Amino acid sequence: MKSQWSTLRYLSVGSLLCGATLALAGIAQNSKSTPAKLVPTSIQQTMDLLIDPAADSLWESVGTEETAHGTREKQPRTAAEWQKVAGHAQSLVSGAKRLQTPGLPVGANAHSKLADADTPGTRTAAQIREDIDADPAKFRAAAVRLEEAANHALTASRTHNTAEILTAGAELDTACEACHAAYWYPRTPPRHLPSPAEFATQSQHH
Repeated sequence: MKSQWSTLRYLSVGSLLCGATLALAGIAQNSKSTPAKLVPTSIQQTMDLLIDPAADSLWESVGTEETAHGTREKQPRTAAEWQKVAGHAQSLVSGAKRLQTPGLPVGANAHSKLADADTPGTRTAAQIREDIDADPAKFRAAAVRLEEAANHALTASRTHNTAEILTAGAELDTACEACHAAYWYPRTPPRHLPSPAEFATQSQHH
């Protein structure tokens, strides 16, 4: 026959085990409902997860908007808004550093989340890999250029300098376009641009 203390001890142990089980179940449930932060493992993922969304957000943080009530100058105005811009800039820095990883895989063909992904003639992953391997220092220099522009934006956001955000945004755009032109965009000769006279003649025939 169990004593009162023995019974209480068994009940206490049972309560603890039950509580632990419920706690673990709660942790498991939370882990399912809150997915782990994805770490980019390729150039494509770095673009999709870090660089492209951060760049778009940075460019949209400062500018001019035409509204029904007239022109509105858009810029961060509170400490929290500037902190958000700094976060975008930091993501760009992280992404640029990731691109400098030696041998980082290119990823899949095209970039479905990016604006020019479906342009005919876009370079394949194998072609991009070949270009990078032919001159790794050139690709790294392009990533460093991106990092420098991102650091400029980060400094500007920390000092709440709207003008420098615009300048850094232009540098960022130039760095992105230069790299895309070198490794991603189609390598087809530009089409002939007709002169005004040629254009007028062609229009008459339609």
